[in-house]
Amino acid sequence: MTAAGKGGSARPSPLWVIGPAVVLGAFLLFLVQPMAGKRLLPLFGGSAAVWSSCLLFFQSVLLAGYVYAHLLARRLEPRRQAVLHALVALACLLAPRVPPRAGGDPLHVLLALAGTVGLPYFLLSTTSPLLQHWLALADSRSRPYRLSAWSNAACALALVAFPFLLEPRFPLSRLERLWHALFAAEAFLLAAVAFLLWRLRPAAPPRPLVDGARWRERLRWLAWSALGSAFLVATTAHLTQVVAPAPLLWVAPMLVYLLTYVAAFAREEMPGRRLARHALLGLLGMALALLFLDLQAVLAAKLGLYCLGLFLVCLFAHGTLAASKPEPARLTSFWTHAAAGGALGSLLAGVALPSLLKGYFELPLLMALTAPLCLWKLRGGSRWATQAAWMAAIFAATPSLALVENHYSGLVDAGRNFYGSLRIVDEPATDGRPKLRKMLHGLVVHGSQFLAPELEDTPTAYYGRASAAGLLLSRPGAPRRAGIIGLGAGALAAYGRPGDVFRFYEINPMVVGFSRRYFTYLARSAARIEIAEGDARLTLAAEPPQRFDVLAVDAFSGDAIPAHLLTREAFALYLRHLAPGGALAFHISNQYADLAPVVRALAADAGVSCTRMSSPPDARAAALASVWMVVDTARPASAPADRRYLWTDDENSILRVLR
Repeated sequence: MTAAGKGGSARPSPLWVIGPAVVLGAFLLFLVQPMAGKRLLPLFGGSAAVWSSCLLFFQSVLLAGYVYAHLLARRLEPRRQAVLHALVALACLLAPRVPPRAGGDPLHVLLALAGTVGLPYFLLSTTSPLLQHWLALADSRSRPYRLSAWSNAACALALVAFPFLLEPRFPLSRLERLWHALFAAEAFLLAAVAFLLWRLRPAAPPRPLVDGARWRERLRWLAWSALGSAFLVATTAHLTQVVAPAPLLWVAPMLVYLLTYVAAFAREEMPGRRLARHALLGLLGMALALLFLDLQAVLAAKLGLYCLGLFLVCLFAHGTLAASKPEPARLTSFWTHAAAGGALGSLLAGVALPSLLKGYFELPLLMALTAPLCLWKLRGGSRWATQAAWMAAIFAATPSLALVENHYSGLVDAGRNFYGSLRIVDEPATDGRPKLRKMLHGLVVHGSQFLAPELEDTPTAYYGRASAAGLLLSRPGAPRRAGIIGLGAGALAAYGRPGDVFRFYEINPMVVGFSRRYFTYLARSAARIEIAEGDARLTLAAEPPQRFDVLAVDAFSGDAIPAHLLTREAFALYLRHLAPGGALAFHISNQYADLAPVVRALAADAGVSCTRMSSPPDARAAALASVWMVVDTARPASAPADRRYLWTDDENSILRVLR
């Protein structure tokens, strides 16, 4: 009913206080996501799976918030809703936080998030649907669904602000303090909205929890929201495996996803056939990127195509969802089903498919499933339009077959866990080069070995004899103690001599098993081999000084860059484990990021010198081009540290080092 004062005079619209509460709540809701993910990355080895687990957590808590809003709206009269929600806001504001602990699986990520941001995130997730409901109660002339567009626009603003404005300029700890201050302001705004509802006394008798919506209508709400969410998770997983698990790259797909909600709910209705045609074009762009661009294109081209495809597919899903929205009296039921669909899509793409598939096939499989949906929406058109749609759908589904075929080409074994997808493949002999076995982590070579018995001891890939690591470990002299962060196939063990000790640090247990089972570097090495499983930084922090003559940090050649291994605090830890005059080498070969300025800044900050060493590829020796930064602790730095590139645990941004 319309809120009116005595004598029929209209009261001011409650939008003046509800609007700011919705916008600030949405801003905080999506600002905390990259902040929380970045805080957890060092505790989970920098794994790209951290963000997929974060998405599942945020979607699940969002669903819990929407269910809570629906229960309040249906079971309590408005004044009781106001009192209860004000008390919940106070409880979430005062609740203590539980510090996160390190782990190595999605369950530990979920528990860490629950202890640190669970309750605040729950409160913020209730804001949009509940306040839309309250606005409809307080002012029957209002258009509460418009608040959804406002909310998603604020979410998009938060996601843009974090990587481009906040992360490069402020330490993470300061951002967290700012966020908590703004959260307190949001709790105050929610209390003000609750007080306003109390004063207005709108009439709204309790309603049944389940309204009269048909099951097909409910299924549509679930399915279309699940499609958008699953595409978001799959696209993000693909990007973070191909590039890096950095908040910058988490943000781009999420931003695109939110903008489609803004576009879909800011308008009354969008033409379904046009959306389906655009979605097919987006799928074709993604297919192009999957088939031809992943290995050689520049970052901007790939990111642009994937995000464009995601935008058009999500606009198709969310536009269709918006077209089926009910009248405002059933608003909370609609949003609860949409949130349930979002959680279902995250569960499917973030947990179910990864547990069933040994390769990163989620995105191409979802593309293959979405193409028929587009065809179904386009049914009944002209003959030429139908034929064009069928051709586009077939081309969009092609990457699924191509990637699966490529995955099994020459395959010896494969596996997948929290740290990624691992494959062992055999490449046939070529002119001048015998048969070669490779270890691939996603698309990146993590070691190789000749299968010819006379060449088994030849170090290959990034570790050839001309590489910086090869030169350091080939120096004559007394027996050495070498530390190596990152095992791969174990090629550096080929440089071991009698009396040497080579200690490898490896976070992925699957890498340890595959290196022992399918490669002979470790077994044939003349050195004593030690393997310490677990995150290298956490392990080194718990160990007494190892007095390494050479410490090689080989964790950056892959596309997932563990930034916590390249900070001022980590650098100090490495120096603590070096023997006097020892050498520290960083392998920084990387397609997308130039880490040389970061290593230079760290060395200069510590007062020691640093030299860049490159080696060319050698096809006959199966050696890849490599770039290493070698720190000489016996020579002082020649220039002060460039503070723009000096990463710390509290302040690091990949934005400046992207190529």
